[in-house]
Amino acid sequence: MVTDPENFVELNSVTKQYPGAPESAVSHVSFSLRSGEVLALLGPNGAGKTTTVKMIAGLITPTSGVITIKGHDIVRERQKGIRHIGAVLEGARNLYWRLSAGENLRYFGSLRQVPRKQLPDRVDSLLSFVGLIDYKDREVGRFSRGMQQKLAIAAALLHDPDVLLLDEPTLGLDVQAARQLEESIAELAQKSGKAILLTTHVMDLAEKLADQIFVIHQGQMVVHAPTHTLLEQYDAQREVTELQVEGEINPAHVASLQEAFPGITVTSNDRLTHIVWPSIDQGKVILLMSLLNEYGATILNVGRRRARLEEVFLSLTEAEVVE
Repeated sequence: MVTDPENFVELNSVTKQYPGAPESAVSHVSFSLRSGEVLALLGPNGAGKTTTVKMIAGLITPTSGVITIKGHDIVRERQKGIRHIGAVLEGARNLYWRLSAGENLRYFGSLRQVPRKQLPDRVDSLLSFVGLIDYKDREVGRFSRGMQQKLAIAAALLHDPDVLLLDEPTLGLDVQAARQLEESIAELAQKSGKAILLTTHVMDLAEKLADQIFVIHQGQMVVHAPTHTLLEQYDAQREVTELQVEGEINPAHVASLQEAFPGITVTSNDRLTHIVWPSIDQGKVILLMSLLNEYGATILNVGRRRARLEEVFLSLTEAEVVE
């Protein structure tokens, strides 16, 4: 296989079959990523996202296919490949909680063979970048989840990798911490030229940051396209109906709605229920409203708008389930 020298990451027909498993965890996945690009790898739980990320990181060996990092085959030239990678994996212990932030970075910097003379400045620079310089001497066990995640990203950047792998980077973060992290990721791509692959369930994050969207379901590609192309395609093809209902809807009624109207999403808080139906078919919308009235729901508002990435994602993955 001839690789494109401009690609920082390249996957060619990558498959992972675990022994004894009836289906492949990942099947014939291909994509590439260049300097300054962000690719959002999206899919339901168990779709193959984390397996894909771990194969790119050199932690799992593909059953077949080729992964190259800066031109290096991650299997045959693993050490040369992984030196270009920084990774923050969801669920992994990326830090030592009894050490301070500075001690963590000095330790991981030495493991990554950052020159000793450069390490103190590198540590301070990264702590400043992620907004933790004032907490340099605080034990990580006393950090909030958001602070720990920022520090984990700083640790992944110690050796100045060309490629950054972020597995669910905003999971468990509050709104402010997630927004700050989003700004940091954008800066790493736009100003530092990092090639960034992120997995996320937060569609707004993917829509704002990603240049490419890759949707995987049951180990297989559902769609791979530039973000703007994907959204334009769905803007042209469909609008969605939005309804606001007073209060919450009984869970049994929600289940009935989801059975009667495949693709519908129902989210509630204490005061409102928000319903999105991926259709503007007037007859079906009237049926939906009639069913809500039968359930005693008070409809406050009905409207239509263009589909967002979240609706595109749900439509794509649910279509695969139906098939």
